[in-house]
Amino acid sequence: MKSRILLYGLIGLLVLVATATGVFYRTPGVPIEYLTVRGERAVFQGNGLYRYDPAALAREGIIWDAVNLFAGLPLFGLAIFLAGRGSLRGRLLLGGLLGYFFYVYLMYAVMIAFNRLFLVYVAIFSLSIVAFFLNLGEIDVPRLPRHVSPGFPRRFFIGFSFVFAAALILLWLGRIVPIMATGRFPAELAGMATLETQALDLGMVVPLALSSGFLLWRRSAWGYLLAALSLTFGMMMCLTIPAWIAVPLLQEGKINPLEAVPFLFLCLGGLVLAGMFYRNLEEPVDGRDERDERSDQS
Repeated sequence: MKSRILLYGLIGLLVLVATATGVFYRTPGVPIEYLTVRGERAVFQGNGLYRYDPAALAREGIIWDAVNLFAGLPLFGLAIFLAGRGSLRGRLLLGGLLGYFFYVYLMYAVMIAFNRLFLVYVAIFSLSIVAFFLNLGEIDVPRLPRHVSPGFPRRFFIGFSFVFAAALILLWLGRIVPIMATGRFPAELAGMATLETQALDLGMVVPLALSSGFLLWRRSAWGYLLAALSLTFGMMMCLTIPAWIAVPLLQEGKINPLEAVPFLFLCLGGLVLAGMFYRNLEEPVDGRDERDERSDQS
């Protein structure tokens, strides 16, 4: 257990370095404008850690750093503490946060322009996936449904998972197809090389949502595990997405309502479901699982 705690602590330290640098590191410079090979007039940040990134992407990165620094890391510390005490809630929360860190810093490593934290990003996502599976080994998945009380709205979560997956598919296809048709990125994405966010969402988040909904519909124990992981992941995303919408609105006075409105409703539903899941999760009681096992054998 001590080795896992050290691993979790190292991940937390690396995330602290990455997020604090993104939020507080500043350099002299002004926005850089230039014409891309696609003929798009792009504006790059020109200062700070993300000075070589498109301004919209740099703003998104700083928001993500702030959320991870002031919300993600405290939750991660709480999850480590609870998991160290044998808490099922702590282990599930820890698993979801490790999956979230893997997703975020894999995206940083392949989407953010190369900077001095590149190896930090690589270390975080690689260590997070190792820690994820080590933590998974501490969860008794077959018995997990016994610890979720009937108060958890299973059918509502199943419906939400399918709606969430469908919304992501429709929203991102609505962005991808026009770019494929015209060969040009919209103004807010000018300067991007490709669509890493959409690739990871369609390749990772959508399958996770569909799998958790389908397995929970079949009352599979793995469905409850994936529900816990996806809800924790979604909780962190739901803290970030409103900021992505609010900051451009305050700075530029504009938003994309076709993306903003669905995401806000999905965020609200995800936060409510995450709270209901953890509230309806019962911690194992000493001797209870042994009694359950004898009952199963009889």
